Amino acid sequence: MAGKFFAELITSSEFDGASQRLEITVSNGMGGSQTLSLGSDALAALVEIASDLDKSASGSRERLTKIPKCYAVGHGRHEPFVMLRFEDEPAYGLSATQAADLAEALLEEAETVADTRYAMRQ
Repeated sequence: MAGKFFAELITSSEFDGASQRLEITVSNGMGGSQTLSLGSDALAALVEIASDLDKSASGSRERLTKIPKCYAVGHGRHEPFVMLRFEDEPAYGLSATQAADLAEALLEEAETVADTRYAMRQ
């Protein structure tokens, strides 16, 4: 038996009506992929396991990446801060130096992400 496959993404899923099986293709961080074919008993067990994990790891959602739907950038009215706010959360006040450093880091990471080929998400 091969070693563990560390799946990071579900790249496709399809229900095969003829065999009554769900086929899920998962991909790891290095671009490798494997397809799982799950029958109804395996799916039921997987749902039960996932629901138990969700209950036992109540803080697990805080570890997930937050992807804001909107953001705002501005400046302070009474103090020399660059203001950065995501959605309806309180704003962050950054000094001009911090804001410039953040801008440079964001540009570097944006270039890295643009140059990296990721597996297609569903």
